[in-house]
Amino acid sequence: MTKRSHATVLDDLPDWIVIEEILVRLPPKDLLRCRAVRKMWHSATSSNKFMLDNCRRQPLLPVIRKHIPGQEGVGFIVFCDNDAGASDQNLWPIIQHSKLSYLVGTCDGLLILAGESDFWICNPATRKCALLPQPRVSSPSSEGSDDYVAGFYRHHPSGEYRVLWFSNGSYRGYILTVGSDKPRIVSRPSVSSRLPKCRRDMAFDSCCSSQVNHRGSLHWLTGMETETSVDILVFDTVTETFRWMRSSGQLGYQVSLWEMDNKLASCSTNDASIEIWMMQDYEAEAWALKYRINLLAMKTLPQFEYVSKMALLNQRELLIYCHTASECPDFMLHCDIDGKFLGCVEIKEGKYSVYFTYQYFQESILPLPFCEMQEEGGVDKEPPFFIGL
Repeated sequence: MTKRSHATVLDDLPDWIVIEEILVRLPPKDLLRCRAVRKMWHSATSSNKFMLDNCRRQPLLPVIRKHIPGQEGVGFIVFCDNDAGASDQNLWPIIQHSKLSYLVGTCDGLLILAGESDFWICNPATRKCALLPQPRVSSPSSEGSDDYVAGFYRHHPSGEYRVLWFSNGSYRGYILTVGSDKPRIVSRPSVSSRLPKCRRDMAFDSCCSSQVNHRGSLHWLTGMETETSVDILVFDTVTETFRWMRSSGQLGYQVSLWEMDNKLASCSTNDASIEIWMMQDYEAEAWALKYRINLLAMKTLPQFEYVSKMALLNQRELLIYCHTASECPDFMLHCDIDGKFLGCVEIKEGKYSVYFTYQYFQESILPLPFCEMQEEGGVDKEPPFFIGL
C-alpha cells in the first residue's frame, strides 16, 4: 500500500495522458469535480480546444418539451439510452421548470430559450444563464415583422457564437454575434410557392422546422410536416451565405432531417411505414433509400393510430411519437433502424403533453460566450426557469 494517503492511479501517469485521454472523455459533471483537484488540471481543461473536444465526446441527445401537470410552464428533458430498455428512467431533465415555452437553439451545450418577448442563453451543465440581446433595428412596418431565431451556430474562423434571425412578413434577416445587439443584415431566400402559406411563413423557424448542422452548414427541411417534396435550404456558417440543395424527393409525410454516419439523412412516414433516405454524394446531391421500417411488423408494439415526430439516437436508433385512440395514452417508441423493438415510454401526463423540439443537446463546460453580459445584463433579472442537471 502506498504511503501517500491521497495518491491515486492517475499520479503514476504522465499529465498529458490524464488530460488528453482520460479527462477529455469524462461527462461534464465528473470533469467539473476533477478540475477542483489540481490547479494544473483546471488550467489545462479550461482551454477552448479542450472544452470543445470534451463536448464532441458527449452523446447527442434529443430534447423533448414536456408540460407540467397542474403548473404553468414546461420542462425540457432528454432521452438517454441506458441499455435498460425504454422507461421513465431514460428521461432526464435539463430544464426542470420554465416559463419560456420554446427551445429555439442549441450549440456546444448552450441553449437558447424564448418566451413572448425575452430570449435567454444558458448552459445547464455549469448552471450559468443570461439574457440574450436581440437585433436592435428599425422596422419599416410593425405589423407582421416579428423576429424569430432560425439558427444558432459557431463561426469557426472567429470562434464566435452567432444567431441567425429572420423576420415574419419580409425577406429580411440578421446575423448577430451572441452578446451584441448590432446585427448584420442579410436577405432571406424565398420559399417554394408549392408550400401552404402557413408553412412558408415558418419554414425556417427553429421551433417548428427540422434543421441539422452538417459539414459546417445549417440545413433546413422546408417541406416539414407536409407531403410536398421541396428543396433544402443550406446556410454556410463560414461564408454566411445561402444556397439551395435538391431534396431526396421521397413521398410521404416529411418528418425529420438528420446526420447519420456523417451523411445527410431525410426521414418520412407513410401510414405505418418509415423511410430513411441518405445522401450518397453530397456534391452531386445524389440520394438513395437506405432503410424502410414497417412498424406493424413489431409484434410487441402497442396499437396506435399514426406517428408524428421522430428523433435519432446513437446514429442507429429512433425515438418515435405514436398517437393512439382517444381512450389510450400516447407513447414514445424506441427501436433501431433495422426495425427491432427496444421498448416504449408511456406518456402519462395526457395527450399532446410532450413535444419533440427538433433540437439536440450535448453537455459541455463551455462558458457563456459573453462574460461581460453575465455580469451586467443577466444578474439583475431572475431567470424564468430552473436548471435541472
